[in-house]
Amino acid sequence: MRSHSPLPTFVMLLAFFLGQVVSFSSSPRSSRYTQLLANNAGEDEATSTSTYETSDASSRGIVSSLTGVVNLVVGTPNDAAEKEEQLLQPPPGSPQELLERIRDDYVVNNYLWTGDIDLAAFEEDCQFTDPTLTFTGRDKFVSNVSNLRPIVDALIEPGGCASRLLDISLNEEEGYVQSRWNMVGDLTGLPWKPRIDVIGRTKFWYNGQDGSEGVRVRFYDEAWEIPAYKALLQLVTKAGMISSTGSSE
Repeated sequence: MRSHSPLPTFVMLLAFFLGQVVSFSSSPRSSRYTQLLANNAGEDEATSTSTYETSDASSRGIVSSLTGVVNLVVGTPNDAAEKEEQLLQPPPGSPQELLERIRDDYVVNNYLWTGDIDLAAFEEDCQFTDPTLTFTGRDKFVSNVSNLRPIVDALIEPGGCASRLLDISLNEEEGYVQSRWNMVGDLTGLPWKPRIDVIGRTKFWYNGQDGSEGVRVRFYDEAWEIPAYKALLQLVTKAGMISSTGSSE
């Protein structure tokens, strides 16, 4: 993985991130973030699948705030040449080819951790939604995920994270590719060595059919099989204490 920020900025970002995480674990009763999550935990406990519409407001607010700070500190990733090269590639020529290129994003690019999606397979104004964030713009997705890569480099050993593809299928009648995946990684750089282990599903709704115009994703719709607040609490608990799904423990 590559860093997108100068060393001083990276150190400042990492210090900020660790400060937030330590505040979670060192004083769970006084931490405003932990208290917010606890107060709103019931909002998404009723369903085993967490979406943006069903997840608790505190989880959405926390992630939105921290994402904004990270993007402000890190700035724009310095990979314009690489991005331009990817955009020169033709889009998928059929829904089946789109499925195959999405599969590669998981099994080759480890995109849940790296943000390395096949840019030519997504509309520029694609809408991205997961249980904690919603926004429009392919470039913003890449920036949001790529800006976290220095933190990933610092906290996870090489080979310590994966985007495991559990299943992928095509629904041509309704116009989407659906994946089921497991995002897993061991943050061994933190003293309590937490483990991120989230199972989720993503629908990639696409425009176009077979033909010269190509097939591109217009709406990226992600859901987790775990309440959003539990996924966040995995950061501040020891590995294995929170299940990767919403099933009872």
